[in-house]
Amino acid sequence: MASENDKKKRLGEYLWAEINKAILQSPDVQLYLRKLEKLNLIDYVSEYNLVLEVDKLIDNILKKELKKGNSTESSSGEIQLEKDLIIEKSERESSDITSAFSPKSMQWIDGKILSKNEILFEECLNLDFDEKHWMKKAKIRFEN
Repeated sequence: MASENDKKKRLGEYLWAEINKAILQSPDVQLYLRKLEKLNLIDYVSEYNLVLEVDKLIDNILKKELKKGNSTESSSGEIQLEKDLIIEKSERESSDITSAFSPKSMQWIDGKILSKNEILFEECLNLDFDEKHWMKKAKIRFEN
């Protein structure tokens, strides 16, 4: 059961990596990034986080597949073949994916990935943090 969950998790991480790769390799995205850099607006834009609604993405893709599937029978075979190829590719690259995109190695604060040392520092800080002492020092009181 755990290996099945690991497979699902790896496939989800693979999808995330492929979506990011597609976005970064998009000529339109590259063009607009260059334009923003020329206008000195790249720092302004870098503060934004990309939010992707995966459920809507999946719905749109599946609707397109259904429309194609209704028009020709051969397209469903091609879709299944593509799915099989994706699964095979993800299994081949699974060792790379788990090391590069494992949740333990990817922790984010303020939209930036933390290094291993920063993660260890945050964990240490959280272990030694005394809330009562901090509240006294900051002169914060909660009255009942």
